[in-house]
Amino acid sequence: MLSAVVFCTNSLMKPSLAFYCLEYHAVVKWTKGSREAAIIKKTYTILRSKETLAALLIILIGSALRLVLLGQYPAGLNQDEASSGYEAWALLHYGMDRNGVTAPVLFISWGSGQNVLYSYLSMPFIALFGLNAFSVRLLAGLAGCASLPIFYLLAKKLRGGLFGLLALFVLAVNPWHIMLSRWALESNLLPFFLLLGIWFLVLSRERPWFLSISVGMFGISLYAYGTAFIFLPSFLVMSFALLVKRKALRWRPFLLAAVLFLVIALPISICNILNILHLGEIKILGVTLPALTQIRQKSTMSGGFSAAIQNLWAFLRLLYTQSDGLPWNSVKGFGLFYGVPGLFVAALGFISLLYDLKKRKVSDSEFFMLFAFLSSLIAAFLIDININRINMAFLPIIYFQAVGLFFLTRIWGRRVTCVIVPAMALVCFLFSLHYFTDVQKTLSVSFFEGFGGAIRYAETLDKDTVWITTEVNAPYIYVLFYNKIPPGDFQRSVQYINPDSAFRQVAGFGKYRFGGPRPETNAVLILHRANTSGYAIEAIFGNYAVATLP
Repeated sequence: MLSAVVFCTNSLMKPSLAFYCLEYHAVVKWTKGSREAAIIKKTYTILRSKETLAALLIILIGSALRLVLLGQYPAGLNQDEASSGYEAWALLHYGMDRNGVTAPVLFISWGSGQNVLYSYLSMPFIALFGLNAFSVRLLAGLAGCASLPIFYLLAKKLRGGLFGLLALFVLAVNPWHIMLSRWALESNLLPFFLLLGIWFLVLSRERPWFLSISVGMFGISLYAYGTAFIFLPSFLVMSFALLVKRKALRWRPFLLAAVLFLVIALPISICNILNILHLGEIKILGVTLPALTQIRQKSTMSGGFSAAIQNLWAFLRLLYTQSDGLPWNSVKGFGLFYGVPGLFVAALGFISLLYDLKKRKVSDSEFFMLFAFLSSLIAAFLIDININRINMAFLPIIYFQAVGLFFLTRIWGRRVTCVIVPAMALVCFLFSLHYFTDVQKTLSVSFFEGFGGAIRYAETLDKDTVWITTEVNAPYIYVLFYNKIPPGDFQRSVQYINPDSAFRQVAGFGKYRFGGPRPETNAVLILHRANTSGYAIEAIFGNYAVATLP
């Protein structure tokens, strides 16, 4: 009996805890019906319960980092957040977007399009909480929180319970993922849906019908961000080849999954083709495939061998510097995954993963994470790189970080984990402290803090004209958002400066004027507070002031 308990305990307490489930079943089978089996089962149950409690604690802390004061930090709103939120509100209450399009598969938005998935999924939150920064960001926050248990379950499935906890912790404290979850850029949904797709793809190895859910998530991701069209072909081809090689593909579930993917992907795919060929808007079964002023790919993608090499170099440089210069994507000193040390651990994990796969020491389902990174690398050749556009690459890299840390625990023992995990927790604490204080001063400028308050206040003043500074990106969308202007009113009176441009500028609509000559009488002016000299200031909101002209 003692030897059996010692065997089980030693197996469970080694760094290779990833395999304790298999060990447990083997030992129980060996001691079937004996007292030793009961003791082993009890030990296993205790360890599993501690693992569950640890996972719940990490998820709770990670969720707090992503949800606490979501409406206040970042202060203000980015123009893309305001656009997604307003489109959701307009569809919810008027059945059309701001351009009068019903049930669009792609928003015309600024002219060259904006992805629709974020807005459609935000509608329930806007219905519950109204149109505000919190309701618009809630979907991003919840997707970030939901990523934590999914990432944990995926990692646990691939390498066992201890590795699952380690991977969960690495994602929970990751600065890129925390920042991604706290603002409502529609492309921020792409990593979440790709993660869901990979998770169900792994599950489909045992339950073939889950393949339909997997490809369903991949199909939906096409509506989250256009770069999915570059990522998915190579990923799906490599995954299909693996499943065929391993004889793990059952044709009936595969055919159902293929049909489902085509049904989901067809509307947005046809819409893109129509716009590339300039064939105009069409409606199919009540769904609108709108005509854009220009295709967005002109501003986000580049072709040719020289451009491809430059793009790849930009991606590699981005991984090294872990910054694209945009303050809402990374924080100086912390980067995407805690600087060069984090990159080194990820590289170590990548090499370790290749070795383990070659030696067949781990489940070959880990190939899917490798394929995700390789597909991101292929996409990097075609994309003008910034962090938002290549965001599909970072969850695989975070997974490699976890593999690298797990490798170190196997080489140097549990003491490495006892040092690295508290160190990462401390750095995450410092990052959070910096993010919620000093970084917000920068983000308040980029997110135009106070502009919404100035717009709402100006609406209460009885003046014929409201003149608004253009020292704000697309100021008209903020008027639509904060004053909840019906989309029909906007469409009837809007005047575009450059109506055929990829990013149309609005000269005015209704009583609102954006830039140009300032009125001389009976008007409200919304100015940057640095440009208020000579005006009678009624109120100041953050960086913006409201003045009146008699």
